[in-house]
Amino acid sequence: MKKIIVLLFVLLLGGCSTQFTYNNASWLVHWYIDDYVEFTREQEATFDDMFARWINWHRRTELPKYEAHLDELMADIRENRIDENRIAYHREKSREHWERARAHVAPDIITLAKTLDQEQIDFLFSQLEKENIEEEEEDAEAAELTSNERREKWIKRNQKGAKKWIGRLTDDQKTHIAQFRDRFERTGAYWLAYRRAYQGALKELFASNDRSELFDERLMELILYPEQYRSSAFVAATEANNNASASYLIGILESAETKQVSRLLDEIEDLKKDIQSLHERVDKT
Repeated sequence: MKKIIVLLFVLLLGGCSTQFTYNNASWLVHWYIDDYVEFTREQEATFDDMFARWINWHRRTELPKYEAHLDELMADIRENRIDENRIAYHREKSREHWERARAHVAPDIITLAKTLDQEQIDFLFSQLEKENIEEEEEDAEAAELTSNERREKWIKRNQKGAKKWIGRLTDDQKTHIAQFRDRFERTGAYWLAYRRAYQGALKELFASNDRSELFDERLMELILYPEQYRSSAFVAATEANNNASASYLIGILESAETKQVSRLLDEIEDLKKDIQSLHERVDKT
């Protein structure tokens, strides 16, 4: 279910393919859903109608908010105002974007969920657990790497990510990235435990034959507040990583050359133009 609604926020992170992804969201979502549940024709028609309304709402109300947020971000970068407080502000704004989308689609998700039969429910949770096992296997493979191999892989990945946004890195920036490797806590095991705890609560709810108002209320709670299933250790590690990430980003920006800042602003401006173009295509009917 999360993969359905998360698209409403993360679709905009596709770089040059942003507009293609957003404008073809319907069939992309069906591609995701097919991995988890096979809809009947009636369910598929209902979902298609829901999704069309979600996308139109998102274009009308949410894209302007994203555009305004990017304006704020660019202004902070231009005026050299990026510090821990502003990073926390932008992180909170991003969370609010996601939460609005989640809250908007939740009633429709509940309506659709109540039409699933037992075979569909069983398949859904078997597929979710299959995905969990695959993640466990990936973590196990990563654990087989030496500490130095994991470190080098992390550094390479993050240098590549930074280069995408600001261009060629200086030696000092490469060193800065490398020095931060050990400041981030690994959270894979915490994340998997959280997924299983959350999915367990969902499975327990669907195991009941009750589809009354109490079912609606409980499923709404699970959709809107999944974070309640995160362990205190996961929450603490996430907070520590957020703090490390803030210091990491500040260091990159403080060392950025003029041409790198220009490159960063151009990348954000391109994203903003994509959003503007998408918003202009709002269904006026």
